[in-house]
Amino acid sequence: MKTTKLMGVVAIAMALMIVFSGAVVASRPACTTPETQTINTVIQVSCRGMVTEKESVNWESSNEDLLNSPPLQDREVIGRIDYTASVKVTDGETRFVKDTGVDTGSDPNLDVMTSMGYTQGMSIGALSFDEDAGMGIVSNWANTSAVIPCQFATRATGNKLPASSEDVSAGSSLLVTDVLATTRAKVGITEAPVGLHYEVTATGSGVLPEIDSDGTPLAHGRIAAEFSVSALEGSAENGNVSESTLGSRLTYYKRSTAIGLWQFHAGMDYESRIRP
Repeated sequence: MKTTKLMGVVAIAMALMIVFSGAVVASRPACTTPETQTINTVIQVSCRGMVTEKESVNWESSNEDLLNSPPLQDREVIGRIDYTASVKVTDGETRFVKDTGVDTGSDPNLDVMTSMGYTQGMSIGALSFDEDAGMGIVSNWANTSAVIPCQFATRATGNKLPASSEDVSAGSSLLVTDVLATTRAKVGITEAPVGLHYEVTATGSGVLPEIDSDGTPLAHGRIAAEFSVSALEGSAENGNVSESTLGSRLTYYKRSTAIGLWQFHAGMDYESRIRP
């Protein structure tokens, strides 16, 4: 087995952590209902030929009535989790394992692990994979006593937390003829600190001869990872958090792509907490 030089783009996006604290506070966790739900699924596929798989999750939770929002009600906080994924294989040899957990009452509220291996069959066929995980928190102002112990919110003015809004998403996409890849998506919105974690690692399957200088098999095709953050925090202008005043704005976007022969790793983390 000979060593070949890397072709195309080799991207290794090292783990990124954003810890966001607003001008006064960060987001409040979303409230759960008295009755909570759990969903657990496991799928294992070993196939020579065509494979398809789709999955979607959408969950919203509020301490008020979702049917009356918008507009946001007084002291209301709404949390949202979205997840979509799809796999399509036209021909070839595929091994696919996926474990999904959803729990509306315990953190992480979404936990998905995917592992896949694919090799093109008879010079035709490809594997297409798309995955996206997202979260959102929108909260009106509230008294600290209704949210957290007051000693952990000393920066709040008049023992009140101003309004905030956060929208975060992360994911990856592949179009490959040879790959061994794993992804992990975890999202939590019901316990402090709220946050999102996404990670993807991909190399070659080892069936083909191309390897990197460190001996790692190289995947064939295209891969991309994407991360987006938007966070708005209210301020306490004149000591009145009930006024709609913007105190902090944070935006972040990153997309990494590799095309050709590559190994790839991307780790993305978002966390929002009330700072002491």
